Amino acid sequence: MLDVFAPSARLAVIHAGMTAADLGQPRLNDRFLLLALAEGQPLAHPVELGVTASRIRALIEARAPRRRDRELLATLGIDLDEVRRRAVAATLSDDPARWRLRRSPVRPLRVTLSGPATEIVLDEGGRKVIEVARWVSRRGHRTMIEREDLLWGVLADGSSESVGVLLRGAANISRIWTGLRHWHRSGGRALTKGGTAKPLLRTVSA
Repeated sequence: MLDVFAPSARLAVIHAGMTAADLGQPRLNDRFLLLALAEGQPLAHPVELGVTASRIRALIEARAPRRRDRELLATLGIDLDEVRRRAVAATLSDDPARWRLRRSPVRPLRVTLSGPATEIVLDEGGRKVIEVARWVSRRGHRTMIEREDLLWGVLADGSSESVGVLLRGAANISRIWTGLRHWHRSGGRALTKGGTAKPLLRTVSA
């Protein structure tokens, strides 16, 4: 399933899964997909979240606190974040080629993201983001799912946890939707300040 994602969107899904696992979460939900979009490269103009990635992370972590292993190791002088960064670099655990997003053939509602040392099941909110993003991509006649399609999926349910995070961060949901619709009508291309379309620059992983 990851093959239908553009490179930057694929990395966003992987980052979301790694972050959820790092926080000891049993499921990958829409909040972590939102965080991955916020912490990635800027979205195509004129799409803007209107809230910083650090603010979104703080709001999410407030309701999904980190496990105590970080604090316990810190008392021994060990920086767990640095250890994990080095582990990622050494094992290429964020290499898209080593990750899979699969739907169970016997349990259609079970979608699992798996990669090096990580396997996490998407909850209902996470699945909805992926399904809506695929639908929006097809509706826009795009062959691959873009990060902006994922954001559309994040916002699709106005009562979702991710929309709640944005509202608590004082984001203007109406403005985000306006930017997304402009982007969608442009054929999935970034717009200049004057409103004309320009091709998206792709980030291709090695």
